[in-house]
Amino acid sequence: MMRKSTLTLVCGLLMATAFVSCQDITDDDHYAPPSWLKGNAWEVLQKDGNYNSFLKAIELTGYKPIVNGQSIMTVLAASDNAWKSFLQQEGYSSVDEMYAQDPDLLKKTVAYHLMYYAYDWDKMINFRPTEGDGATAEDKAVNAGMYYKHRTHSSDDMEQMSGKLNGRDTTVTIYHYERFLPVLSNKFFDTKGIDAANNYQYFFPESQWNGGSKFNAANANVTDASANVTDNGYLYHVDQVIRPLETIYKTLQQNPNYSDFLSLYDTYKEFTEAASETSEKVGKKVYTLTHGTLPNIACEWPVSDYRKMAELSSTAYNIFAPSNQAIAQFFQNYWTKEGGYEKLDDLDPLIMQYFIMQSFAAGKSPVFPEEISKGQVETTYGTPITINPDDVDDRLFCENGVVYGMNDMEAPAIFSSVVGPAFNDSIYQYYLYTLDKSELMLSLASNKAEFVTLMPTNKQYRQSNPSMRVNKTILGNVLEVNGEDGFAEMGTSMARDIVNLHVAANISELKSEGTQVIPTNATFSYWYIKDGKITTNTLFNNLLTPTYTDDPFVEFHEIQNNGKSWSNGRSYSYDSEEVFTTAESTELERLLAIGNDVNYPYYLFSQLLQKSGLADTKNGMLPSLASAGNRLIVFVPTNDAIRNNLSKIPGTAKLSIASNGTLSGTPTTAQKSELANYLRNYFISSLMNTITSYPYPGSDFNGTFLAMNGNNVEIENGNSLKVKLETSDNQVSVSNQFYCLPFVFSDGCMQFIDGILE
Repeated sequence: MMRKSTLTLVCGLLMATAFVSCQDITDDDHYAPPSWLKGNAWEVLQKDGNYNSFLKAIELTGYKPIVNGQSIMTVLAASDNAWKSFLQQEGYSSVDEMYAQDPDLLKKTVAYHLMYYAYDWDKMINFRPTEGDGATAEDKAVNAGMYYKHRTHSSDDMEQMSGKLNGRDTTVTIYHYERFLPVLSNKFFDTKGIDAANNYQYFFPESQWNGGSKFNAANANVTDASANVTDNGYLYHVDQVIRPLETIYKTLQQNPNYSDFLSLYDTYKEFTEAASETSEKVGKKVYTLTHGTLPNIACEWPVSDYRKMAELSSTAYNIFAPSNQAIAQFFQNYWTKEGGYEKLDDLDPLIMQYFIMQSFAAGKSPVFPEEISKGQVETTYGTPITINPDDVDDRLFCENGVVYGMNDMEAPAIFSSVVGPAFNDSIYQYYLYTLDKSELMLSLASNKAEFVTLMPTNKQYRQSNPSMRVNKTILGNVLEVNGEDGFAEMGTSMARDIVNLHVAANISELKSEGTQVIPTNATFSYWYIKDGKITTNTLFNNLLTPTYTDDPFVEFHEIQNNGKSWSNGRSYSYDSEEVFTTAESTELERLLAIGNDVNYPYYLFSQLLQKSGLADTKNGMLPSLASAGNRLIVFVPTNDAIRNNLSKIPGTAKLSIASNGTLSGTPTTAQKSELANYLRNYFISSLMNTITSYPYPGSDFNGTFLAMNGNNVEIENGNSLKVKLETSDNQVSVSNQFYCLPFVFSDGCMQFIDGILE
């Protein structure tokens, strides 16, 4: 450092001069040592005379060589009075007695006052790990004070820990990194836009916040007005002994009131090999305790690379931890024996994961009560944290974050939302895994929208084609689908299709009377409600098959949350044998192209398409009408409508309908062209029109549309649905034979009409 080099240079000059002159030049101000050279931290504190307890503790714990040496460091020194108060609180009469009875506690306490590196005043209140000394005023204004943690010499010894490593039971050596010390300044709280004193004292009620340009180191207030320069760094005086902060994990571990929560958290316990340089330093392979994808609250450092100062000095975890009492009360209120969850250990691992993760706040900065009260804090799942900070029982500032410990808790947002039944009742376990795999869970828990959800049961999954199951693997449970090669894990795409078909947005309920068409979150897929029963457009299509004699509509039943609706909507079960699924084939084009059975309600229309040359029956295609990426909306005249109006249809002069219902005759080339052009009136293409929904009473399919022959077709949509050519006064109603509900396929839909377009 500059100060040490200068001192060496001065001493060298003094020695050289002594050989050439007997004159005592030490009286010459020019050769006097600089005034700021006061000695190292040990010497400065020793001269002061009010820090004997601290110096004694330093000596007993073996840190004198670095404090009294050339190690570059920052020292936070507590006075004899501060140590006297601390020792009394701990039940000791002296530093020597504390060392004799609990040397480890004294050692980590002393070391917590000794920081790596030399930090001047500016660096203590606004550390700039990225820009360093070259930080401009503009740089310093960005996240000012938020790099608030500083590495100390305080650490726990390595320990042996048992658990699983790569799926096997084993015992490994756990390495503990040095603790970080939080240094909080007004800049820190100003950046957050919250009051400094109230928020600081929420966690440190027995400590003083002086504010201004000063700062606090954990529970202690720095009493200096500026930094004290020593030969080996900087020295600051504090009004209390700084109590070593533990990790969130160890803090909770030391409090038996949180044993149940920690037990749930530890179900994800695993060992991670420490960085190679760490193992090299201690001479053997060592590990850190981690918990899979859960926030890493058990390790002192968020990353093991000491060079990543920005992350090390800013990252904090925030946990809203329910006590054993809170968990017991919540379990009793939320889960039931009838729902398959009689005790905490019965809960599915996925439920546990969501339960735990909702206890963590999003972001990597410590959360303060004012931020919670302002509604600025969300869980890691993006759901709001709505607790009252004043009701929090344990307010714990930790080495790697903060803990809000609560003896009472409400249902987490996801658990009380419309996906709640999947968490609440084990009969919906398969759907819970589908929700998780779909990555749509969080959006469905949002309080910014209203939803209606359907809940398929495990039995419906098993009876589906293909059947599905939840399989327990070494890595955890997974939802699997039975395919050609046996069961394999369900993919995200399939999971999303299932979930989207079971969710409708911005509706309040399913009606128990009348007819209701509900667009689902699956594109152009619908629920149909009729007289208190429900079906999907896919199942409704069965009515087109003459041999189908079942009822596609099934009963539905509301699932309530303790007698109430869920926080953002309603949820229902349904009595179908299988899980509702979306249409997978481009069936509309093929269906119209091939129709060759007089019993089909679209038979005569299909025959006209064939006679006109628009249908390729061999390949099941409508070459000039359908194309990739195109959706067709087809208004199909019923067989009776065509039978009663065949002579009015252009190009049908040579066609007739036999007594058995078949269409016979062969049109001329000109007639085929005329008939084909006329039939295009019934086809509306998404490539030629903006289509956001399909035609049914009450949908936004309304107004004027361009048919595939260039003519305008007018749709009148209200309590009923009517269609006509713009140039005609002949308005045709949608047939009520199928309740005015559209037949929907992946490539479009069709509605039957009771007449022909003229």
